[in-house]
Amino acid sequence: MKKLLYALVLLGCSFLYACDDTTVGYLDCANAKYSKDSLEIVRFSNLTTEIEGLKTTLNALYANEELAGLFRQVESLNAQLKELEAKMEEMYDQAYELMEEMDIENGALNPDFDKIAELEAKAAELNEIMENEYLPLQMELEDEIYMLMDQIIETCADMGHDDPFTMEEQITQLQNQIDKNTPWTTSTIGQILGTEPMRYYLESIHSDQGEKAAEDFASYVQVVGGGRIYVDMKVDSPAGKYFVSLRVENEGHSAVLRDVFKFILKD
Repeated sequence: MKKLLYALVLLGCSFLYACDDTTVGYLDCANAKYSKDSLEIVRFSNLTTEIEGLKTTLNALYANEELAGLFRQVESLNAQLKELEAKMEEMYDQAYELMEEMDIENGALNPDFDKIAELEAKAAELNEIMENEYLPLQMELEDEIYMLMDQIIETCADMGHDDPFTMEEQITQLQNQIDKNTPWTTSTIGQILGTEPMRYYLESIHSDQGEKAAEDFASYVQVVGGGRIYVDMKVDSPAGKYFVSLRVENEGHSAVLRDVFKFILKD
């Protein structure tokens, strides 16, 4: 009988040990990816040159005879739209004031129903002008502006250039990076399933420019929560392609995501 009890105790202990040895949680990275898995960035020593080149191209586009006419039309329509929106804002304010007056009169001990009816009539008149005149005109002006912008984009593409709207955004972004020392940044990585918390690390980098270039580039790289990758704005490694592999871990699990993101470093 004692032998049987000892055997049961030993069996129970071994079961508890097996439970303690069980891996906690799970990690599934089979479909892990970034929504956009590559990013063009510019070497720090050439950022100013890149901005000046964009400005030169942009000025040339604005000076182009065909494009200049389209820009003038857009400017004129934008002015009309701005004037119209100012009138609409004024009308919204008037309607709000009428609604407040009606609320006050309705809440009075002896409401003046004739006054309320008069206020309602004024509000209805404003609403009719807004719906039948101002809103259709606003949509018409916006449609004309969008059509002209599409025409500008197509004309620039035929000339072999980005459109000026994109170029202005690029200039602003690059200048902000210089002024504020803002790093180049990816989005977070998606489609990773697993037990939280998960931690992300830089596993390795390789480059078409060789091992030394990859090592230098890695010194500018930082991986933070969600797999977001930061590259220091002052990166000045050789121009080329840099392929980043990440390691993701949680309790008891680890996975390496090979070449999950590509940075294209331009001169």
